[in-house]
Amino acid sequence: MFLYLIEWQSEGAGADVSPVPPDLLASASQVRFFKIKGVIANRMIWAEFDAKPDVQLLPKAKVTLLEQTNSIGQAGPLETPHVYLVHSDIEPELLDEYHHGSGVEHLQRLVKVPGILRARRFTALAGAPLFLTAYDLTDRHAFESPAGLEARKTAWTNLMNSQARVTRRIMCRL
Repeated sequence: MFLYLIEWQSEGAGADVSPVPPDLLASASQVRFFKIKGVIANRMIWAEFDAKPDVQLLPKAKVTLLEQTNSIGQAGPLETPHVYLVHSDIEPELLDEYHHGSGVEHLQRLVKVPGILRARRFTALAGAPLFLTAYDLTDRHAFESPAGLEARKTAWTNLMNSQARVTRRIMCRL
């Protein structure tokens, strides 16, 4: 599965109008439109494709093409009200530990937290940062719940948080 993330700023007349040509999304298996509070690029299109789409640069938009490398939790299209995104780059010497720990430990623990239905890891094919983890949430406060805090408190999480070169955390709402 491939993910096309398109972000843009909505200010001024016509700002809520997508900068994406409709035919670009025609072959997507799922398309979701999100609003993001507190960031400059405050609108996002999340488009999932079964086959790799052609990357198109769009005026006034940030475009990232990613390939899904891991999915844990509920399968299939979900229409959760929130998606929590974590963008990160990891030092090359930690990549093996990053992939192993995220798949074996981290994501497995988090999808057991009430309010977190699925966790998916993506790797960028075009754009940056290199990694994106997306959590489908029914409760936007799930990570701050007692179960969420406990699931995140591990040696692996502390190591990765201290070594991430670029991290951006965004709560998106439909």
